Amino acid sequence: DAIDVEVEVDADVESKTPKATTTTKTSAAATTKSAKPSTTTTSAATSTNSKPNANDKDGDKDGKDIFTKSDAVRGYKIVNGKKTSYFHNELSEEAKNLIGDIAPKKLDNAASAQIKTAEGTSAWNQAGTWEEKNVTAWATESLQQQIQSTTFALPESSPAPGAVVRICKIDKLDGHASVAQVRGKKRYIYEYAANLQWTLQHGDLKCAGKVKIHDIDGTVELGEGYEQDGFTIDETTDNNIRPLVDRFVRRGGMKDALNENIDAWVRLFKETH
Repeated sequence: DAIDVEVEVDADVESKTPKATTTTKTSAAATTKSAKPSTTTTSAATSTNSKPNANDKDGDKDGKDIFTKSDAVRGYKIVNGKKTSYFHNELSEEAKNLIGDIAPKKLDNAASAQIKTAEGTSAWNQAGTWEEKNVTAWATESLQQQIQSTTFALPESSPAPGAVVRICKIDKLDGHASVAQVRGKKRYIYEYAANLQWTLQHGDLKCAGKVKIHDIDGTVELGEGYEQDGFTIDETTDNNIRPLVDRFVRRGGMKDALNENIDAWVRLFKETH
């Protein structure tokens, strides 16, 4: 039902405002209807924001009081009343019987449990794949001794018969060595370079100089010889001896003796390891 409201305005006001009489119709049903949403909204909000009661048996049973909002996304579940991930696997009795007893057991005879491996390989390397042992310390010391023991005596037919050339000092010996086991076979890996000092002496005749040896490694076959360069004559008591030094120290004699001693070291390396 509409309610009519009539307002009378004073004559002075009416002269300024020709249409002063205003009629407003308000629906009582609309007024009643507009009052309801606030109550309904509050009730819904209260229902949405309310948390499950900790004493609610159904909530406890489903784990709703344990999980947070994001736990379901992360993949948690309840096992024996405890929260755990879905990756947790509970074995059935049938599966346990199938697997049997997997507890560690002490061996009565430890020797019978030893794993057979190829000679020179570790117990873990049954397949005989790549296994390398560093022997640089031994190799460097033994190679140094072998090189420093090198001497050469000039033949009787030479202008200075009986003159002796020797390695008097090793300025530098850089490199590394190792032994590798590959599919049951040994591989000897080594690479060295040396800077040496030499002397020649025959009575009052003296001469001294330097020489370098490169690529002492497995790419050089035994007997092939090693590259030598940087040969110098730093001091001499007689310049007439230079052609003799060039023939018996630089190009042959002492050079060949050095090659033979390095080859002897390679053989020793393979015999020792």
